[in-house]
Amino acid sequence: MAKKKETSKKKVEIKTPSVLTAKVKTADVMSTESQVKRLGLQFNLISVLIVVLFIFQIYTYYQVRNISKNVVAGGNGTAVESPLSQDNLIKYADEIGINKKDFTKCLESGEATARVEVDSKQGAELGVQGTPGFFINGKFLGGAFPIETFREIIDKELDGSATGNCTDYSEQLQTYCADENNQAFKPLAVNISLGDSPSIGPKDAPVTIIEFSDFECPFCARAYTTVKQIQQEYADSVKVVYKQLPLTNLHPNAQKAAEASVCADDQGKFWKMHDKMFESQGA
Repeated sequence: MAKKKETSKKKVEIKTPSVLTAKVKTADVMSTESQVKRLGLQFNLISVLIVVLFIFQIYTYYQVRNISKNVVAGGNGTAVESPLSQDNLIKYADEIGINKKDFTKCLESGEATARVEVDSKQGAELGVQGTPGFFINGKFLGGAFPIETFREIIDKELDGSATGNCTDYSEQLQTYCADENNQAFKPLAVNISLGDSPSIGPKDAPVTIIEFSDFECPFCARAYTTVKQIQQEYADSVKVVYKQLPLTNLHPNAQKAAEASVCADDQGKFWKMHDKMFESQGA
């Protein structure tokens, strides 16, 4: 009888691990199923988010395209012609008294292209990277600065206090010449050939301002009024020389506008055409 009891106890001891293992396996299965369900929910959520983002991108694309169309079309579906389109350039020439036939022939033949390229090449060699770019008696000033900035530089040129040292100028100007990698003002003068570029003001003026400009550049249009003010305030002491630098990668009509001004210059009407083109854009 003792042996039977021992055997019975042994059997119980042998079965116990199997039962525990089964429970563990069951728990593992349940845990795995739970994880699968959770992953499934997460996947569904991610899928929904992707679809929503995709729809939002499509919506945004069409909204931007519609806005662009409205801007180009003036908001009413009607195409708006550029103030510097070729037809408008010919119209301006006629309005300021230029021989229309000769002007149109010059503009359409491309004969003015080479003269525009001469100025552009010169500007690149001088390091002018944007417009407008000014050289005031050889001192570089890049950008549509306010009239006060021009006055400071011009007055120093006139009273003999101009130097090539950055620290001899106002603190404001010093901020533009202190950084050698980003100098909007370079007080060290350079020699620049004027060539046959159109000029306005006294021939022997003590101050010469050379402007590299682009007729379609909004900053040049802003500088246009500043230069006009300089011409009024310093009528007896400042000469302005215009150089072509159309930024064709940004302004699609700039090249043809530059050529139009050259064609106008052939008939002695550069400055009238210059003013007409800037003022046609609201300058």
